Amino acid sequence: MNRHKQLIHDRYEALMFAKSPEAGRKAARDLVQIVLGDQALSMPLEDALRECCRQLRPSKDPREQARFEAEFVEMGLWPDGSQRIAA
Repeated sequence: MNRHKQLIHDRYEALMFAKSPEAGRKAARDLVQIVLGDQALSMPLEDALRECCRQLRPSKDPREQARFEAEFVEMGLWPDGSQRIAA
């Protein structure tokens, strides 16, 4: 595995196993910066995560791609403590 792929892998792992919303957002920002480079700076985090997902996990099926992107965005944009789902 080359250095760039290792960096992507490490950041992806940090995103997958983040233990707090802050850690998740930091890992998400780090990952999109590595994958998208300077392009990521001019995009909202949600859009950058979607683009990053398209590059890391592309699918020919549009519905499957939309599901992948939604899951990826959900990992990176945890709700903060003030956002609670009412039972």
